[in-house]
Amino acid sequence: MDERPPGYFPPEQPLRPPWLREAGDELAPELVDTRTKLVGRGLPPRDPSEPVFFPGGPPRHVSAGWVLLLADGDRVAVDGPIVIGRKPFEVEGFPGAKLVSVVDREKTVSKNHAILLPYDGGLFVLDLNSTNGVAVVANRKRTPVTSTEFSPVPDGAVVELGSYLLGVDQVS
Repeated sequence: MDERPPGYFPPEQPLRPPWLREAGDELAPELVDTRTKLVGRGLPPRDPSEPVFFPGGPPRHVSAGWVLLLADGDRVAVDGPIVIGRKPFEVEGFPGAKLVSVVDREKTVSKNHAILLPYDGGLFVLDLNSTNGVAVVANRKRTPVTSTEFSPVPDGAVVELGSYLLGVDQVS
């Protein structure tokens, strides 16, 4: 007997990078697409149904927790608050936050763009009044992030910082 409540529809499985797929899983050829579309002032948002795969391999030196997948292939373990931007600096209320600098040739990422915060097993993001905004793309939905409220970041999501794409994975 089915124990799910009537009208329950399980969420779609998030698209996963190749190194996190289950053994034997094969991605359909039409899902493998490494193109990205620029976002920012006057440009449309990236199509959330378009999968994004990040370069590099599995995270190194991370036993469990959240990992940020940077566009240049670096992995950053999330073991506390992280301020991310082109030239990040300390944010009031988050002393000792890890500062993560990203390279953005289009300069759509602000100096202090966003803060990511692990809390109660989840990961949350807040826009630090950036010029080009922050959005979370998960399960083919794009959700803008405000500068007044932390937004949840699900496992396997892509965080858009202007036109810079940041992958997020939970490693167990």
